[in-house]
Amino acid sequence: MKIDIINYMFNKSNLLLLSILYFIFNLFTINVISQTDNTYEDLLVLYVNEDFKNCYNKSLKYTVKDKTKKDPLPYLFVSKACYEMSQDHKYTEEFPKARKTALSYAVKYRKKDKEYQFKEDSEEFINNFKLNIIEELENYLEEGTDKTYTKAVGLTKKACNIDPDDYGAKLLYSVLCTITKNKTYAKEFLKICIPKLEEYEKNKFSLKYMTESQQLFLRNAIMEYTKYYKEKDPAKSKKMIEYGKLLFYEENEFSKIDYNMDYKFLFDDFK
Repeated sequence: MKIDIINYMFNKSNLLLLSILYFIFNLFTINVISQTDNTYEDLLVLYVNEDFKNCYNKSLKYTVKDKTKKDPLPYLFVSKACYEMSQDHKYTEEFPKARKTALSYAVKYRKKDKEYQFKEDSEEFINNFKLNIIEELENYLEEGTDKTYTKAVGLTKKACNIDPDDYGAKLLYSVLCTITKNKTYAKEFLKICIPKLEEYEKNKFSLKYMTESQQLFLRNAIMEYTKYYKEKDPAKSKKMIEYGKLLFYEENEFSKIDYNMDYKFLFDDFK
């Protein structure tokens, strides 16, 4: 009887010890994998004060520390600081790849912030960055060589990653993949876009819920797709330009971009 009691107490002690160890392990694990409650006001102050170099350096340190490397905001501040430095010649010598780094960390930020929890902190920046990307893409497409199309594909893919809700960027990526002979991705991304395009075809209010860069990407993508297939597959081309008629054919009160008659002219070519 005494032996049974001793064994019982021993087993109970072991169970208690295991429970304590399990709790400590889980607590440690949670601290490692969860996002912190840090609002990173120190980074915000540096950024607002246009101390972009120190903002970049401090943000970068947060992205490698165990307690903060899973938080989205440090990646956002790395991107924002680098983007600002890429726009100022005084940083060119010390940070020659600032724009490339800004783009890379914008993508990393958005992957960390899957639920777009920090939309209020990032939407304006992402929109402006994408408008800058569109200017670069227009130059690539205007040149129209194999080399510039390849560059445009990579840049458009990054725009998709920065803003997963931008179906215009995804459509443009599909077109560019077709041009550069990547049929698999072309079909995959077009398939993603079609349901949204069908919504846009029936609802002129769709623009109301898009940012400026999303609207511009969409209009440009529809026109690029239409022009590419105009001779190759007129029916496919005509259907694509019709998707955007309610949004871009005439001036739309919800448009955030300047009205462009080029869409109307392209549409009217099919009459």
